[in-house]
Parts: sequence; structure tokens; C-alpha cells
Amino acid sequence: MFASQSFTREISIFMNEEVKIDTVKGEVISGTLKAYDPDTLSLILENATTGGEEFKRLMISGGSVSKVYLKEKRVDFERLKTMIEKSFPNLVEYRKELGVILVMNRIRVTEEGVEGEPGPATERVKKVFKEFMGGVPASSA
Repeated sequence: MFASQSFTREISIFMNEEVKIDTVKGEVISGTLKAYDPDTLSLILENATTGGEEFKRLMISGGSVSKVYLKEKRVDFERLKTMIEKSFPNLVEYRKELGVILVMNRIRVTEEGVEGEPGPATERVKKVFKEFMGGVPASSA
């Protein structure tokens, strides 16, 4: 039971995200994962592309799936931690198992953003996060 719960949690990360699928026949299919059947592992993609053709929706039999890749670039927390430590030396902890960076044990940084009490430290972490994610440089307003 635990393994199926873990699988369900992990595949939920893929839902509504761009994926690339390798089939057992060597085909490559890409699109947005909209649904999956936990019993058969069949998948439904939206805006799918395969063999140079585009499809609004495409169902792929679970038995034909070899690999599924998440196209979204994941946050490199180690690198982000290093950037935050430039402003907060010895006050940053990365908890890999939780997918969170803690700054001064009161500001949380996740893939979704920065959470913490309003104030200059939280604002500084938000600026670094925004720079890291491709926004305005941390040194600007």
C-alpha cells in the first residue's frame, strides 16, 4: 500500500505539466499530462506531438510506455542556497527531504516561492529568489 501511495504522490508532480514519453517501440511523444489510470498506467496527454503530428488529446496505453520525463526544469536548491547564503552567511539550511530552504529558521523557500513574516530579511530572500528564477537582479529595487 505504501508503494502505491508513494507512486500516486510522485506522479501527481507530473500532472498538468509538459512531459516527454518514450514508448517501448522507440517512439517519442510529448504533451501535457492531463490524466492517468492507476490500474493500467495509461496516460492522457493534451496538445500532444508524436511523429511530427499534433493532437488535441492523445491516450497512450500504459503497456506501451517505457519512460516518462518531466520537461519542467526543477529548482536547483543547492545553487539557490548558495546564493541566499551570500546575504545570510551561516543562517541558511537546505532540507532536501522536504524540498525547502530555511533562512534564519523562520523564512521558508520552496519551488512556489518565499514565505515568512514581513520585513527586510524576507524581502531580501524574495529578491534573491526572483533573481534565481530569472527575474530582476537581486541588486536592483
